[in-house]
Amino acid sequence: MAGIDPAVLRSDHMRRGDAPDDEPADHRERHRQPRRPWFLIAACLTLVVLSAVLWVKWSDNRREAARLQRELTRVYKEAEDLRMQATLGQERIARLERELRALKAESQARPAEDKKAGRSAPKR
Repeated sequence: MAGIDPAVLRSDHMRRGDAPDDEPADHRERHRQPRRPWFLIAACLTLVVLSAVLWVKWSDNRREAARLQRELTRVYKEAEDLRMQATLGQERIARLERELRALKAESQARPAEDKKAGRSAPKR
């Protein structure tokens, strides 16, 4: 290292405070507090905010899904009730039609019997 200017050596190869004869700079670096990782702090805070937002959205969606499930159950029950009423109505119609056919057959059979017996049909 003979013939090399100490200023060039210091500026090219050593950072400030690395020179052995620079004791105040060395003392400052040893007692200096470490820098805070601001990027990491900001990332953590962002993660906390996002987690809180997602939690709120998730709980809202869960409540909405439960409400929709109850509504769907109610709609299915109403549809089943309507199907039951329709079935009962159709059964009643079929029974009334059978009764009507039986009454018509009976009323048509009665005049034929009255003609055979020589009586006139009762007027209604």
